Amino acid sequence: AEAVRRLGDIADALLVHDRAIATRCDDSVARVIAGQPTLLRRSRGYVPRAIELIAPVAQPVLAVGAQLKNACCIAVGDSAYLGPHVGDLDNLAALGLFESSAAWLQQMLELQPALIAHDLHPGYLSTRYALGRTERQIGVQHHHAHVASAMAEHGLAGPVIGVAYDGTGWGTDGTSWGGEILLAGYDRFERLATFRPVALAGGDLAMREPWRVAVALLDDAFGSDAPLARLPAFAEIPARWVVVVRGMIRAGINAPLARGIGRLFDAIAVLGLGRTHARYEGELAVAWNVAAADGDHGHYPFEIGHDPVAAHGALPAIDPRPMVRAIVDDVAAGIPPAIISARFHDTLVAATADRVRAAVATHGRLPIVLTGGAFQNPRLAQGLVSALSGLDVHLHADVPPGDGGIALGQAVVADAIARR
Repeated sequence: AEAVRRLGDIADALLVHDRAIATRCDDSVARVIAGQPTLLRRSRGYVPRAIELIAPVAQPVLAVGAQLKNACCIAVGDSAYLGPHVGDLDNLAALGLFESSAAWLQQMLELQPALIAHDLHPGYLSTRYALGRTERQIGVQHHHAHVASAMAEHGLAGPVIGVAYDGTGWGTDGTSWGGEILLAGYDRFERLATFRPVALAGGDLAMREPWRVAVALLDDAFGSDAPLARLPAFAEIPARWVVVVRGMIRAGINAPLARGIGRLFDAIAVLGLGRTHARYEGELAVAWNVAAADGDHGHYPFEIGHDPVAAHGALPAIDPRPMVRAIVDDVAAGIPPAIISARFHDTLVAATADRVRAAVATHGRLPIVLTGGAFQNPRLAQGLVSALSGLDVHLHADVPPGDGGIALGQAVVADAIARR
């Protein structure tokens, strides 16, 4: 009935039946990354198959996941059970499906959780659901949960060096993180490096209109002389809109600073592909990945500076401004987008490998995990595995690297914090 109601005006035909659906479960999605299948969506055929934990949790934990690509998780004993893919919690129907999924997991396992683990972001509907529960609640930082998810999947006791690259995640300092290199165990973490932040004029609107992020990136790289006129993307953006965006950034009005690799992908795709808007989260980032030419075409320059808003300015930050200036020159010179994209990807690989090897030099040859939605990108993942050859590097396989796998990390981190 729902298919007829929602898809009747879209689909040419519907194949229907009269059997009741006992448990809703979307199809799973995988792709080959670095020579092995990697789940991007863990659902039919994998749920509710258990993930074996390196050590049993002290008490049952329900982890409620994130806002996007949501899936919840229950850890009990030495097993963790990820629920079926729910999707983005952006409407009442999705929230209802999420609540049903959490209830189904508890019913299937015949248990009542003692702990509820949730993201730190106060605006996530999953967080609001968790805070409405009566059990003890533990907030888990987004990127710590990503790293812990990879640790749990691979049975790593920690500590590890975790590279957590995604679109955005609430940081412990109240700013948006998303390009993080962490030294992490299950019960705690330390930031070792990040990316230089960029302003998101309009907040969430900047994700749908990534030209706004591109303006911020260009102004940061060029100052008052940003050459928008040299870039085809800005031919269709009214000058008054650019003036408004620049005013928001200068005044700090609804222009939060973000370090997400996803936003960097979006902004550079605006420059390289000439596309200014996105219909859905990650559209331009995927297009920019697909555009990349095969082979080695060199990489752009980058610098290692310090995060301008971190406490005491002591946190190393990968500075992409030299890369942005070189990309503008390539676009103006008519270099094909495929070559620019390949060089962009390999610049991220080189800069990340530089910081990881610096972490290894300081903290020893610890295991390295690559996690977060950006590592659904085969070129980035495979390139970094190759650049870190000789080190103990782990990619996701049975648990999604994106937010669909984050609840596993929330569960084991909450258990470790409760023990501590």
